[in-house]
Amino acid sequence: MKEIALDNLDPREQKQVQNAIKAIGKNPAYAIDILSNIIQRHPGCLEVRRNLRQAQQRVTRGKSAGLSGLMSKVSGLGMSMRAPKVEKDPQKALEAAEEMLRANPGNIAAHQLLGEAAGALELNETAAFAYEEIYRIAPGNAGNVKDLMEAYILIGKNEEAIRIGEAAYRANPNDDAIESLVKKASVQQTVNKGRWEEEESFRDKLKDEEEAQKLEQASRAKTGEAGLRALIEDALQAVEAEPDNINLYRDLAGNYRKLGEFENALEWVQKARQLDGGKADVNLERLASALQREKMQAAIQTQEAILEKEPDNAEARAALDAIRAEAHTMQREQAEHLVQRYPNEFSYRFELGELYLEDGETDAAIKELQLAQRSPKVRVQALILLGKAYKTKGFYDLAVEQFISAKGEIPGVTDIKKDVLYVLGECYELQGDMEKAMVEYKALYGADIAFRDVAQKIDDFYSKQNS
Repeated sequence: MKEIALDNLDPREQKQVQNAIKAIGKNPAYAIDILSNIIQRHPGCLEVRRNLRQAQQRVTRGKSAGLSGLMSKVSGLGMSMRAPKVEKDPQKALEAAEEMLRANPGNIAAHQLLGEAAGALELNETAAFAYEEIYRIAPGNAGNVKDLMEAYILIGKNEEAIRIGEAAYRANPNDDAIESLVKKASVQQTVNKGRWEEEESFRDKLKDEEEAQKLEQASRAKTGEAGLRALIEDALQAVEAEPDNINLYRDLAGNYRKLGEFENALEWVQKARQLDGGKADVNLERLASALQREKMQAAIQTQEAILEKEPDNAEARAALDAIRAEAHTMQREQAEHLVQRYPNEFSYRFELGELYLEDGETDAAIKELQLAQRSPKVRVQALILLGKAYKTKGFYDLAVEQFISAKGEIPGVTDIKKDVLYVLGECYELQGDMEKAMVEYKALYGADIAFRDVAQKIDDFYSKQNS
């Protein structure tokens, strides 16, 4: 996929974009609808995506105070189990990220997914934009700083990479990875400016041959298995010389993770947690949880691939069911542990409430989801699930309150909002108030006639009236 300039779009689309941009200040919801449609057709048009994000932020301005301080990559772990895998289908992952951002433009997990998907599609400018948004929301996120530096180096913005890298290194002076990226950007900047064109090669200008090789290997790290294996070998040797350097353990875990070797990655995370600097490191604990989930997801995908080729393979079907059950149990145990350890991190309560609801433990789910509403980043999702929990118990009036609140906080007409309109209509219908139910069904019908059985509901309503 290639990135495309706004000037290269169809003149009619350019006009639509111009009208949408003019509307951002007064009618951002309209701008979002127009720009979303165009970005779906032209995902490589960064200028459209930038203006779309501006419109989304305009809609949510004032509704999510303090959001940036609460965001983290881990906030999207529960969702990532259901979101498309970047390596499997980056295009769908890109679309899923935009859907998440439409509901909440401050969602760090969504920006991360967007950056990874864009990078996989070679939309490098778009990837850099995604990481820039995370940097704007959470400038202290060291992991994102590295992603942003890599993206900047890739698109030739070496000065920007050096600037944010030096600031991050001052805050994290023991982070060798950031220092290495600063050096890499400095080398690339010098090469690009042509300062050494008439002299010896840039390799000879580095302090020594070993540093040159490491920088070259780092630049190849994302190009394939060979580069990752080379980095792993270097890190293994470095660990022998510096057994207390926790960053080396992180690098090993990260590179094994990229290779899909989750057992090895987990082994090095556990070793890192045994170091003095890792015993109280919350990020390592979260990384271990993420790796365990990814390991399970990989096992699920393996069995699913077998069943695609052999639909009648009873052994593979049984194995898939067993792995899914194990993954669900593990996810629930992890969520319960996180809630117990971090009781005021309400996004964890949302994930636990969702799992309780899936298991039919409605009262337990309601308790967690009521608290989860306090987190701006999952508030809308919590409202929706809480409404569904009340609906399950037959508390239709309470369910209606949640769905009305959720409807008012979702800009535009997304798939999520369509679902809210439908279940809100159902609740009114179950209360015996068909007039209010039809208001919601008609709104849904006008947006998407093919959504579930809304067309049939409309037809039945008018048939009864006419008869």
